[in-house]
Amino acid sequence: MKIYTLKPYTQADYQFVYEVKKICYQKYVEENFGKWDDDEQYEMFDAFLKTSAKDIFIIFVDDKKAGFINGDDLDENTYVQGNICLLPELQNMGIGTSLLSQICEDHINQNISLKVFKQNPAKRLYERLGFMVTGETKSHFLMKKVQKDD
Repeated sequence: MKIYTLKPYTQADYQFVYEVKKICYQKYVEENFGKWDDDEQYEMFDAFLKTSAKDIFIIFVDDKKAGFINGDDLDENTYVQGNICLLPELQNMGIGTSLLSQICEDHINQNISLKVFKQNPAKRLYERLGFMVTGETKSHFLMKKVQKDD
């Protein structure tokens, strides 16, 4: 049973998406890169929106904004999952699992790649859904789910 709805991002969602991203990632950014700087983060966020706004969807639960998700078809063989960010009070309720399970169904003939901060407990969710660590950077695990026979 689907417990959420998705609506395309609009400019009216700008501040909401930024704040949810900050809530979800500030801890990890500070642990890996130093103090969160809003000016710097807004600049990076604006650059991200220039290329990715069309791929962002607002997650609604009970008709209230709950977070956002984005991803991109890199080519016909590869889908790259970007962010799944939920407000803290809506985490650990199965929403992320449902979202990612639907993404896997929607991209059944593609390999799905993502990266996750090493400290982020969401890594366990990705592993439960069949993602495997294929590499790492100083701050992230690189993960992939191969969904087709090569």
